[in-house]
Amino acid sequence: MTYVIYDNFLPVNEFGELANMLGPNGNFPWFLSGRINNNDTKNDDMYFATLMFHAPDRFDVQWKNVQYLEPFLYLTSKMNIWGLHRIKANMYFKSQSGKVEQHAMHQDAVFPHSGALFYLQDCDAPTIMECGTEIESKANRLLFFDPTKPHASSSPTNVPYRVTININYWGHDVHEGYKRNMINPIPKIIQPKSISQKTNKLGKMAQRETTIISSD
Repeated sequence: MTYVIYDNFLPVNEFGELANMLGPNGNFPWFLSGRINNNDTKNDDMYFATLMFHAPDRFDVQWKNVQYLEPFLYLTSKMNIWGLHRIKANMYFKSQSGKVEQHAMHQDAVFPHSGALFYLQDCDAPTIMECGTEIESKANRLLFFDPTKPHASSSPTNVPYRVTININYWGHDVHEGYKRNMINPIPKIIQPKSISQKTNKLGKMAQRETTIISSD
């Protein structure tokens, strides 16, 4: 699957409302999670995560925190969604090591479905795919990807926090009617790196590390 990116996805006013609500003094109900994902067992990293919709829950409690829901619908109403599995907001803290910290690879779920990731800050913490492709975090960027494939979030160094919205659903792409009103209706298409590209990159990194050790 290719990675499909729409920049400047939301109108400025809608993006501003959503970003303000999820930022400082936005009164959004963030919940502290003791682990970033089930595979992150080698550190004590925590993050804020809040579910807005979760299909496996009982029907009358699938929608959550409904008083804060409308700005999230700015996103979903513009996407071709046939069915929803999950909407979740994430806030990752600034890295304490002075370098971008990649979290453990994970899959959102193993059953076939689609994924979208919306970014709310420009920062140096990308989304990293299993193939080695890195998707830069840019404010008002929407990424379409396959959430059944391993991928990883990361913690930034140049901003206090990194906020994303994760949407797991059945459907595809953006409504054609909305594309006619978008600032940038033509998406950026990124092809996944091949295994050979990833292997070559890892080999070059190992070679650089060997050179540095030898020079000491």
